[in-house]
Formats: sequence, C-alpha cells, structure tokens
Amino acid sequence: MKNTIYKTIRERILYLEYKPGQILNEKVLAEEFKVSRSPIKEVLSRLEWDQFIRVIPRTGSMVTEIEFSRIMNVYQVRFEIESFETNLAKEKLSSAHGNQLKTLYKDCESLLDNKDPKALTQIDIALRNILHDAAGNPVLADLSDGLYSQTFRVWFSVLAQSEYRDEVLAVLTELKKIMECIISGDKNELVTIRRNQLLNHFERLRSKFLGTIGASTGQFF
Repeated sequence: MKNTIYKTIRERILYLEYKPGQILNEKVLAEEFKVSRSPIKEVLSRLEWDQFIRVIPRTGSMVTEIEFSRIMNVYQVRFEIESFETNLAKEKLSSAHGNQLKTLYKDCESLLDNKDPKALTQIDIALRNILHDAAGNPVLADLSDGLYSQTFRVWFSVLAQSEYRDEVLAVLTELKKIMECIISGDKNELVTIRRNQLLNHFERLRSKFLGTIGASTGQFF
C-alpha cells in the first residue's frame, strides 16, 4: 500500500499536478488514501530523500521548487551516465528492440497533430527502458532513472506550452536514428546520437528558462 501511495504522489509531483511550492497536508493525504498518518509520513520521508519535497517545520511538506542551476548540474551527470549506458547497450540492441522502436515511432508520429504531453513522456520512458534492457545493468538503470526524474518537471512544463511539437519532432528524430543504426548494423554512432540528442534537449530547455540561445555548450560542460 505504501508503495502505491508513493508512486501516486510521486507521479502527481512529476506531472505538475502538485505544483512546485505546494504544501502537502498529511491529514488530507491520509484521508484520501484511507490510511493512518504513519504510512503517509514514511512516504513523504522517502520523497524528501528523492528531493521531491522538503519538510518545513510547523508548516508541512512542500513540493520542491524547480531550481535550474541545480538542473544544469544533474544534466551534466546525465550526459556521462547515459553515454556510458548507451555504450553498453549498443552491442546488444537486437531486431526485437528494433521492432519495439518501430511501434514507438508510429505512436510518436500520431502525437504531432494530437497534443498529449503525458503520452510523449511515456514514449520517451519506453525508449529509455529499451536501452536499459539492452545494457543489462539494473544498477545503472536505477541511477539513470533517478537523474532523469530530477529533470523531468522542467521538460514537462515545456511540453505543456508552445514547444510541444518541437519536442515530438526531437523524439521522432532520435527514434529514427537509432532504428537506422540497428538496421545498418553500424551501432558505433549510437553513443554520439544519444549524447547529441540529450545536449540538444538541454539547450532547448535552457533557452526557454534562461534565454541563453547561442551560448556554446562547451562553455558550460
């Protein structure tokens, strides 16, 4: 039960149903989930460890604000972790993985004229899971997903605005390039593809939040 409550509250935070800065009331949550306040306290403690909330004495648990300076640091680690994982995955990506990617590509194409930000994030997560499966290292997958979740709210806030179609096209481009590598048998470019897509993704977010278009990525990383 506690795990279900954790996943539900975590998803609400990630998808901005609980806004940054919002106070979460233990009593209200306990009544909603029909449990005592004890399991709610444990869930909130776990979310604090995940850095999704912070406890404010005599006030309650507040959903953490989105601090872009910290997000930049998280992305810096993501670049290295995901490059490493892709390097492990490239030799084990199979035709079965390719078929999964084709399905994702078709699903993603349907979103070009059908705005559904949450559906697009699910496609991106499915792509990550394919790479996790090919890499075959669950510890690395957990680490990668933890970092991904720390940057997720920034991306989702952009998806909810006018940049949605650009983000769909970016996911489509990455899926197509990965499929082409699998079909051709030349998988050595996968690490470069994955890293460049992530760098471009970060640049789009940075230009939105900080208005720093034109700055060289190398100056920051």
